[in-house]
Amino acid sequence: MKGFLLVLASALSTLPAMAAGSGGSEGAVKYFEGVTLTDQNGRVVELYRDVIAGHSVVINTFFTHCAASCPVTMNTLKALQAHLGARTDTDVRLVSITVDAGTDTPVVLHDYAVRLKAKPGWYFLTGSSDQVATALRRIGQYSEQPADHMDLLVIGNDRTGLWKKVLATAPPADVERIALGVADDRGE
Repeated sequence: MKGFLLVLASALSTLPAMAAGSGGSEGAVKYFEGVTLTDQNGRVVELYRDVIAGHSVVINTFFTHCAASCPVTMNTLKALQAHLGARTDTDVRLVSITVDAGTDTPVVLHDYAVRLKAKPGWYFLTGSSDQVATALRRIGQYSEQPADHMDLLVIGNDRTGLWKKVLATAPPADVERIALGVADDRGE
């Protein structure tokens, strides 16, 4: 599995609009600017300016009533949050975007975040159906039905322009290694 995970990470290393060599935040700002969502505390955030700018991010898609892959992914993100410790929010941010805007309101996301023991720096985002669809399209993870969402993490470093996609259901240690490699610009 480890070899497959690394191949996937290398094969999908950049988002479509962030071509290699775009350098730092130039690609990310063009790609994510103007995408507005609402976090689990009811605060309206501009995805690039308020969440991504100047940070490394680990972005996943989910929905709160998912009983399949989402619990596995969320446990991996909980482990990553614990491993990051003080780096969470100051350096690396976790960004969970719902694929079910109609159900996953800020109140529902807040309760979900509390159950996961999410700390500052882990954003649970929703919005109107159009806002969420725009965000999901920008990260290449739009799906018509919530249950059809992809089990991929988009891991990026806004400062260096390094972006990768990794299987969200991979062993947590592998996800941590790649996320930290991107955050520390080791290219792992």
